[in-house]
Formats: sequence, structure tokens, C-alpha cells
Amino acid sequence: MIRYPGDRDIYRQAGEKAIPAPVLIRDVVRVVEVLNLKAKQFFGTKSVLAGSMALRCFGSPRFTVYDADFSTTSATVHPETRMQKLLDYSDRSLTIEAAPLVPSAEEGSIWKCAPVRYTPAFTALAPDAADRTFKADVSFRGLVEDGQERQLLLPYDLDIWLDDDAPTVFVMNPHEIMAEKILGWCSDRQVKHYADLAFIAVVSNPEARTRVIDIDYSHARNVLDAKLQIMSGVHPAKYARFPTIDSLIADLGQPPVFDAADWRKIMYIRDHRDRFTQSFIQRAVQGIIVPRLRAAGVGR
Repeated sequence: MIRYPGDRDIYRQAGEKAIPAPVLIRDVVRVVEVLNLKAKQFFGTKSVLAGSMALRCFGSPRFTVYDADFSTTSATVHPETRMQKLLDYSDRSLTIEAAPLVPSAEEGSIWKCAPVRYTPAFTALAPDAADRTFKADVSFRGLVEDGQERQLLLPYDLDIWLDDDAPTVFVMNPHEIMAEKILGWCSDRQVKHYADLAFIAVVSNPEARTRVIDIDYSHARNVLDAKLQIMSGVHPAKYARFPTIDSLIADLGQPPVFDAADWRKIMYIRDHRDRFTQSFIQRAVQGIIVPRLRAAGVGR
């Protein structure tokens, strides 16, 4: 599946990127998990890698520590509990064993697998059982936009690919990722969503010399509106204070208050920690995303 790294390389990269070795090992395991799902024909335009790991494929420097998010449909995985078998994996260097999936949303469209336990025989740097688990969240709500095929980029320098180029995987369309992050921040105030919005803002900024993501803000409004309608149907009480996307945008435009404990959970690789400060991500979201979403709605 991959060329498993040795302890010396893991230890070196953990120091250079300021990422604890067990966290780095967990990430390598999640990469294997993604490639395992690819080999089992999980991915396609309607079945994708989602969330922050999807943003990694566009170069995000935020290091997701524990979760892996996927979005699929019953046409790909049926019944939903079959996802447990898809997540299971074993070779001579690594064994991944998934717990039974359980619905974690009221209407049963989100399923959670926790813990996903793994035994990494390729390393001695993750000795504690607590360091050898991760969580998989799987949405069965379907996508508003077709997924995009992107290279599976790594935020660290480990020579793990068997071929010269990184493998590709289908990821959620950036317009839909941005919509989900806006909804996540406005409804729950989780800092990770705001931080990811800031990354999208920076790498899609039309005034930047290079752009990794192209955002059409008129289309972004349409996607946000579609996602809001879906979520309002699923959680009517939770989204009652957002009757329109303009109410979401107005809320996003308010000065953010970041929970201190939640902020401490945000982890960037060393080279980007001084840049992605609280003030920087606020300027990115409120200086790029908010005014462009507002401008795209003028005259509608």
C-alpha cells in the first residue's frame, strides 16, 4: 500500500514539523486507510474524502490529529454498517480494525466509527494503546457538488509512495467544503472550521500571485444555500436563526470569539504556526470570504 517509514525518519520529521511522533504515525495510518478505501472502490464523484484531510490535498498546513471524514451514498455503501468491513485492513506492517459503526445524527445520515484501532508493526514509537486509535465519520447525506480527483498531498516529508507521484483520491469540491465549514462555525463555533475557512480564503484569493483553489462566489452562494436547506431540514431548531444564507454571512462577519481550549487543539506544522494566528485567520475570513459572498449577492 505504501513504503512504511522507519523510526529514524519518523523521529526526524516529528522534530522538523513539530508534530509528536504518535500523531505523525497515526497520520501515516490514516493515509493507508484512505488508500485501502481507494483499493476497495469506495471513492468516486459521489463518494469522497471530506473535511480537513480533503483540504490537505490543496496544501492545507493544519494537521488534523484524530479524525478522518468521508461522504458517500447508499449506492456506494449499503447497508451503512458495511463500512466497518471496508475500513478493516491488514498487511505485514499494519493492521487496522474498525469498531461497529453507529448513527451519530438524529436522522441517521451520519455514522461514526470509534475507535478505529491499529497495530503499527513498522514502528516502536507509538507504544501506548491510546495512541493507536482514530475516528472515522461517514456522511450518507450525499453531495451537492461532484467530488474532484486530487493528489493525496502530505504535510511532511516521508518517502512513503511506491510510485514517483502521490496517488490520487476523490475529495469534496472546495465550494462544498467552504459551505460546510461556514455552517459548522456558525452553528457550533468550532475553531477548526474557522481556521479552515481562513486557509480557503488565502489560497483562493484572486489578488494572490498563486491560487490553489478557484472559488466562484456566486456559485458558492448557491452551494451554501443548498447546504443550509439540507441542514435546516435535518436540524430545524439548530438552524432556525439562519433563515437565509445572508443571515449566515452576517454571522460569519461578526468578530469571532475563539474558545481558548478549542484553539489549543489547533495544530499547524512548524513553518506555518507563526502565520496562522488568531488575528490572521480573522482577517482572512472577514477580509476575503465575507465581502465576496456579500458582493456576489447584490442584485439577486
